[in-house]
Order: sequence, then C-alpha cells, then structure tokens
Amino acid sequence: MVASLDASRYTERGRKRVTDSLIETWHQRLNIFGISEPIITAASDDTFNITVPLSADRSLVGRIIQESGEITLHLFKEGADVQALRRRIDNVVRERAIVDTESFGEFEKTGLSGLLASITVDEEISDIAVRENNVDAVKSILADSTVQANIRAFNLANPPAGEFAWASESVERAGRVYYPLYFINHDFDLNAQPLESVIVSDATVTAERGAYAVRLFLADEGRESLANLSSANAGNRLAIKMNGQVYVTLNIQGKIPDGRIEIPGGATLEEARALAVILDSELPRVDVVLGKQSTGNSFNLYGSNIVGSVVRSTFVSLSLIAAMFLIRYRATGALFVGGILYLLIMTGAVLRLWNIAGLVPYFTLAGMAGFMCALLLFTVVHLWIFEYLRTESNIESKVRQAVTVTLDKVKPVVVWVHVMLFLISLSLVVFGTNGAINFGLLLFSGTAGSLLTVFFWTNMLLSSLVAEWQIKKLSL
Repeated sequence: MVASLDASRYTERGRKRVTDSLIETWHQRLNIFGISEPIITAASDDTFNITVPLSADRSLVGRIIQESGEITLHLFKEGADVQALRRRIDNVVRERAIVDTESFGEFEKTGLSGLLASITVDEEISDIAVRENNVDAVKSILADSTVQANIRAFNLANPPAGEFAWASESVERAGRVYYPLYFINHDFDLNAQPLESVIVSDATVTAERGAYAVRLFLADEGRESLANLSSANAGNRLAIKMNGQVYVTLNIQGKIPDGRIEIPGGATLEEARALAVILDSELPRVDVVLGKQSTGNSFNLYGSNIVGSVVRSTFVSLSLIAAMFLIRYRATGALFVGGILYLLIMTGAVLRLWNIAGLVPYFTLAGMAGFMCALLLFTVVHLWIFEYLRTESNIESKVRQAVTVTLDKVKPVVVWVHVMLFLISLSLVVFGTNGAINFGLLLFSGTAGSLLTVFFWTNMLLSSLVAEWQIKKLSL
C-alpha cells in the first residue's frame, strides 16, 4: 500500500517527528492486530510504502493505517436552536437561488428543509435525515461560503458553537436509505483519550449494529469528567464522534459513574479487533490518504517470488521424506505418510485457535521456517520410534509386546521434547517482535500438531494394529 500526508505546514524537524511517530504507531497497531512483519519505508516526498502479507485483510489494514483513533463526545444542541438555524439557512438558500440560479435555482422554493426528512433512529427519538439521492445537494448547500458565514454568525449569537455532523452509517426505512444528520457542539465536551483499556466483546446495547462491540473504559480523569458531564446533562443526548462522523448516540438518563462506553464493532470479530486497535492508539494530527495498492511485485526484502518458492520447496521436501520412509520402513512407513496429513490438519486447527485468541499467524518466511522446524521434529520423532521398534522386534518374539515396550519407553522423551519447544515458541510470541512472533506462532502450532499426531495417530494406530487387528508381523 502507498500512504501519503500533507506535511507542508511543518518545519523539517516537525516533518521528521511526525513521520517517525506515524511509522512507530503503524508498526504498533499492525503488530497488535497480528501482522508481525510489516515493512514500512518513508520516501522524501511524504509518502510511505507499506508492505503486508498477501493473506492480510487489506481493507482492515487500510483502516488501521488511515484512521486517527481520536474519539470525542459532543452534546446535542437544543431542538429550538436547530429549527432556528434551519430557517436561517432556508432564507439564505432562497436568496442565493435568485442570484445564482444555475447552482441554487432548484432550491428556491424548498430551501434546505425541503431536502430533509424526519425518521426515528434511536429509542423513538425523531432525527433529521437525508434521503440517499439528496445527500450531495445537502452537502453542497452546507459547504457554500455564504451558508457557512451564516452558521458562524448563528453560533456567535447562540453559544456554544454547533456543527452539522453526518452519521457514520445509513439507515433504511420502508425500503429507502437515509443518512442521519446531527447538529452537535462544535468543540468536544469530552475527549475520551487516553483510554484505560479497550475490550472486544459480544454486542449488547449496540446489537442492532453488528454482532460485536468495542467497550471503552475511560481513564480516571476521563471517568470523572464523564460522570460530571452526564450528571449535569441528564435528559440530553450525547454523540460519540470519530473520523469526523457521529459513530453512535447515547441518551443520558443519569450519572454515568463507571466511565464505560459501548460502541458498535461490526459484523465480524476481525472488524471489531481492528477498531479496538485503532482506538487504543492515536495517530498524530495529520490527514493520511491511502493511494494505490498492488500485489505480487511489491517490494519485499526476501524477493517477489518467496511465497511460490517456499510452497514448492515444502512440497518437494515432504515428498522426499515420505518416499524415504516408504523405502526404509515399507508398509509401516505409510503410517508416517498418513500422519503428515493429520499433522497439517491439527496444525491448521491450532492456528485457528490463535486467530480466535486475537493473534493472526501469517505464512511469511519466518512463519514457514517455524513450521519447517516443527516438521523436522515430527520426522525425527518418527524415525526414532520406527528404529526403536525395529530393534525391539528383533529382540522380542511377539510383535504386540515389541510395540507396547517401544511406545512406553519413547513416550516420556517425546512429551518433554515437545514441551520444551512449546516453552521456546511461547517465549518468542510473548517477548519477540516482527518475524520472531510469526516464527513462534507457527513453531508452536506445528509442535502442537506433531504431539497430537504422535499420540492420536501413530500411537493409537500402532496399538490398534497389534491389539485389535492382532497383526503378527510389522513390515519394517
């Protein structure tokens, strides 16, 4: 991805400070989201090249890069003030229509109010909304310099100053799409940052906006300010604003003492996690614009064909190992070949658990190296079991007894080897950065898959062959 910013108002030192802060925050956000190996490089023209794994959700990565994370709370203006301002804007629009018939002629009779509708959005409260086909016209009117001057004059006469703010999402009523338009205090009544914590959970209050929610817990100062604000404005409404839009509104029923706010997180867990990452860290106050996105030939420290080469080499190595086991151990080697498929399934299941836990493993070069180490462990363990079984088969007269003795003797060592790798991989995940995290995640998952395969595939299958099937001779 390519991101750019307008740093023309900064000095050289200020530009350097903003650039460094952006890169640091992006690295922090992407790492927390689970992308442990982003490559971010700054160019001299205030642009950034941001490279992430192909498997990453680029729309969510774009949000993480672009959105500031600033969240503010604004009280709604009184209904009488809103009506008075609407009438004032209607008069301005009609006057403008006489002078500028080309741009405003169609609004000579309707004014602004003719483009507005009233819908029930929240708890039987009627709000101003704009039909989808009228949104551009309303935005054009509100952006007009004469209208803006009249809004400023109205604000001077009716402090505190107010502003029109669009809702972040549209609503549908009777098959028609509307965009709510609120008139709220221009200056925030409470800045939510810094937050004490941000938690993703199932939605309760905001369930109609998606299955997941993000719960914000304000720090001590913010908690006290929210308690005072809500206590003094019971019966009013509060808008939670983010990215220049009203994300959700609250009806203040009384004092809010716990400093906890729930906002909609989206329909998927990944959307909610991305929003939580954004809100937990603010970007510098600068507009970031996303540019082109490309895949395949983007800059990569390891080369552009790394994914294909790793997949090919992994397939070839697995094929050679399988062939070696079949040649060396004949029919018993087929247990190992089937075990490889079981290993891949179990590793995928553990990777899915990491994903649910909020850590997304990516198959980067470091991640594939971690899996290859786990695959090597899996191969060595089976070599040891089969060679030990060959030795015991020559000593013991009964194959069932040979299998039982072998499995009992190797079990403690197999368990401890896997446990040690678990500890090493967890240390890399907890204390490592960038590639070390991906290496640890894949090493842990592959090691877990190896342990599960040894006990729930190889062990059980060998025991079943000699116990239930009563095999008299193993092909070794």
